[in-house]
Amino acid sequence: PFQRTVTLHKDSSGYVGFVIKKGQVASIARGTSAARNGLLTNHYICEVNGQNVIGLRDRDVTDILANAGDVVTLTITPAVIYEHMVKKLSPGLVKASMDHSVPDV
Repeated sequence: PFQRTVTLHKDSSGYVGFVIKKGQVASIARGTSAARNGLLTNHYICEVNGQNVIGLRDRDVTDILANAGDVVTLTITPAVIYEHMVKKLSPGLVKASMDHSVPDV
């Protein structure tokens, strides 16, 4: 119930208009698909096109976004909720226990 799904469209350069830092949306560029479609800062990205990205490095998430096609669906959750859920888990445990496989669509 605390997660939201946002659909973004890449521009002609292949960007959707936001910056990720430590798995969290750190900033959003004005006038981009991210700004127009309701992506929010201080939210963690949980999924990209149905693929779980929790625990992955920012570089890996950026690579997944780059290869995701022209329309990207993100599942996000507020930082407060996310941090509460994983505060007792180590980052290694989070990454190891998550299924990061690409879903069959």
